[in-house]
Amino acid sequence: MMVALLGATTLVLVAVAPWVLSAAAGGKNLKSPQKVEVDIIDDNFILRWNRSNESVGNVTFSFDYQKPGMDNWIKLSGCQNITSTKCNFSSLKLNVYEEIKLRIRAEKENTSSWYEVDSFTPFRKAQIGPPEVHLEAEDKAIVIHISPPGTKDGVMWALDGLSFTYSLVIWKNSSGVEERIENIYSRHKIYKLSPETTYCLKVKAALLTSWKIGVYSPVRCIKTTVENELPPPENIEVSVQNQNYVLKWDYAYANMTFQVQWLQRPRREDRLSPRV
Repeated sequence: MMVALLGATTLVLVAVAPWVLSAAAGGKNLKSPQKVEVDIIDDNFILRWNRSNESVGNVTFSFDYQKPGMDNWIKLSGCQNITSTKCNFSSLKLNVYEEIKLRIRAEKENTSSWYEVDSFTPFRKAQIGPPEVHLEAEDKAIVIHISPPGTKDGVMWALDGLSFTYSLVIWKNSSGVEERIENIYSRHKIYKLSPETTYCLKVKAALLTSWKIGVYSPVRCIKTTVENELPPPENIEVSVQNQNYVLKWDYAYANMTFQVQWLQRPRREDRLSPRV
């Protein structure tokens, strides 16, 4: 009687052993990752996603990509066997004007089914990052030098580097009252400032032809210098009307007087005539 019972018990153990081993190894079906987001800022390509297997440890994630005209999928460099929920594939050489498809799966001893991301064109999805800003202080002015967004050898804005427009917000550090200035140049000078005063500003870029507006640069602050001699007039123009010569110029301050000097140069025929 005891022998028979032992035999039955042995048979039951053999029957359940595969189930026990599978559960111990975490072999239950993995779910595909969800809510994959593609973030592109300038030439930085970032993927983020949500886990669907929170209770399962030691899961990694891998991406494949596919370009137009391709039947097969290729492993996405920088996004293989990732243990977190974020990866960077900026090193991949892409035609940013060409559509691309991505897919992701979870991996352990087994793998989940593939989750395909909606196809996208990198240039259309890309956001404009902050430009680089360098400041120079004068007594009553600040000179702003702006470098376009992206890297020097970047491909995202390679055809648009000269098409960027810039706008800035400036304020006196002690007051915080902001003044917005639109459509400045990559080298711009702000006049009518107070000497020995700290001003702060931030700059953003835009590509109006592509309906793209970037994010502001980090706030930069600079203190104007001790009051110096008056700056010279700018944008000097000479217009001729009949025999009247009119001299015009711009100046940063009102209620000023000016002094004009002239120097007569020899005429061309005088320069060419031989001396006796």
